[in-house]
Amino acid sequence: MILIGFHAVESMLSAGKKVHMIHLLQRGEAGRPGALLRLTQKHRVPVKEYSSKDKLKFEQEFRRLGGQPADLEGAQGVFAQVPDFEYTPLVDLLNGARESCPYPIVLFLDEVTDPQNVGAILRSSAFFGVTGVVLPEHRSSPITPVAIKISSGGLAHVPVAKVTNLARGIEEAKEAGFWAVGLSEHAEESLDTARLDVPLALVIGSEEKGIRDLTAKTCDYTLSLPAQGSLKSLNAAMAAAVALALVRERQRLLGPARNNGR
Repeated sequence: MILIGFHAVESMLSAGKKVHMIHLLQRGEAGRPGALLRLTQKHRVPVKEYSSKDKLKFEQEFRRLGGQPADLEGAQGVFAQVPDFEYTPLVDLLNGARESCPYPIVLFLDEVTDPQNVGAILRSSAFFGVTGVVLPEHRSSPITPVAIKISSGGLAHVPVAKVTNLARGIEEAKEAGFWAVGLSEHAEESLDTARLDVPLALVIGSEEKGIRDLTAKTCDYTLSLPAQGSLKSLNAAMAAAVALALVRERQRLLGPARNNGR
């Protein structure tokens, strides 16, 4: 698998993740290549450097190793060969989440197909202390180099599971003691008034369709974002960030954990 961009590569190295080799195009930039090279020395990762005259060779190697030509500009002159992304088994993700804190949050993404949205959601998840993200196997973006880059290192801190059936995955979360809440613009109750001091499985839908009917029926209830302007919906990444901010604020206001298990 190819990982692109300084931040993504540096984050993987700093987190102690396995990196096979780094390819670096020297472009006369001060500071950043030096910081990256110090990390590679610390973690004993081999580096293949290309002079500015060898830009074509750098691009050819990028494509040969499976990189997409459209991603070259976003690579910032650096890419890494890393093992294929390993998804966490759902049961391990849920157990780890329950053990991590009183109010764990696991995000379930319902047909979010844009890898940039997935990456942005991973970044917000790391910022707000989300304890796991769950993706469906079909009609969803997997973890791609673009998603990893956009996550800005978030993927190194948030486990991700993949399930064949999202509704069944939500049911498993409920069986593990989570309350399943779907985010829907049609819900009458808002996130900023609900009691959320529980282990939470928060379901985010696509920008075009929101969460599907079957997914909504699997949830314990649905909640909306407190829209105050003329637009009533946001894209998946923005909706997730706003929702997570509201959830964490509600949990803070509601005080210490109590026994809210199923």
